[in-house]
Amino acid sequence: MTRRTALGAMVLAGAGWAAVFVAPELAPLAPALLLAMGRFVAFGAVSLPQLRRVLRTDVPWVRVTAHAVTGSLLYYGLVALSVRLAGPTIAVATIGLVPVVMALISARHRGRAGVTALLPALVLVGVGQVLVHTSPTPGPGGWSAVIGTLLALVAVASWSWYGLDSHRLLADRPDLGPVLAGAQGLAAGVLALPLAIWLLATGGVPAEPVRALLVVLFLGLVSSWLAVRLWHAAAARLSPVLVSQLMALETAWGFVFAALLAGAVPGPLALLGEVALVAGVALAVVTDGHRERRAHAAHETPGSSASSARAALSAASRTRDERGSSAEVCATASSSAHTSNPA
Repeated sequence: MTRRTALGAMVLAGAGWAAVFVAPELAPLAPALLLAMGRFVAFGAVSLPQLRRVLRTDVPWVRVTAHAVTGSLLYYGLVALSVRLAGPTIAVATIGLVPVVMALISARHRGRAGVTALLPALVLVGVGQVLVHTSPTPGPGGWSAVIGTLLALVAVASWSWYGLDSHRLLADRPDLGPVLAGAQGLAAGVLALPLAIWLLATGGVPAEPVRALLVVLFLGLVSSWLAVRLWHAAAARLSPVLVSQLMALETAWGFVFAALLAGAVPGPLALLGEVALVAGVALAVVTDGHRERRAHAAHETPGSSASSARAALSAASRTRDERGSSAEVCATASSSAHTSNPA
């Protein structure tokens, strides 16, 4: 996969994830938690064709199950509770911190220069998040808002850990790339199925069940299975800093989907926020591209330490080969002399 294809995969993954924000409006008579659990059951169901291939692969199931919890069940459960307790304004604005948190954690490995280079993009993304959510519906307020905000912060930590650890896992085990999404889907489905059954047993089948089922299947196939596969494919090619910034496009897509569903043109502040958010992501792409080109140039420059090391190793290898060849020649000559002149 080329860099350009990986960027496109992240854009599409963001669109798939953003559909979750408007899904409850497409099936308003179904409980949001039931839709969420149904989504992960569907994620496991569409992953079943990969079961044999997954089982034949050395999958680190403890780690993959942790990813299914932190990146799927726990994260979306916390988001649902946060929206109910704090209102959509505080909840969504807090969840919007995920790309910033992931980028800062990833950039610290590059030192102060890496963080400084990323700051303009982070500022634009942060300003965009604030402006997009400047004039939404008010939340409940009081202690309910405080608890909801704390739950949203836990959700930020949950998804940030999942995003960074799944990136590390793919870097350490690139052989898992073709099966990792399927393994995560199977784990999420097994974990979500008992809760989905319990919700149906206690709350009954929701009104308009066919519509709810279609929404669940769409979320399981597109927002989970396809989006996770695209995420893994892109994460294997792009740096964690850039991947984290591209995740901000989830908010941008959610903004577009919500506007289309409402059939209303957003206000000027929200539109300005969208421009700032997309500009921040574009700047992050450009900044990371410059960094990658500089690293490649330094790697290939004859005077660079890496090139010098390679040259030294090559010279040492040639010396060993020459010595080996000389030894073989001497041994052959000695053997010939011994054969032609037996003592």
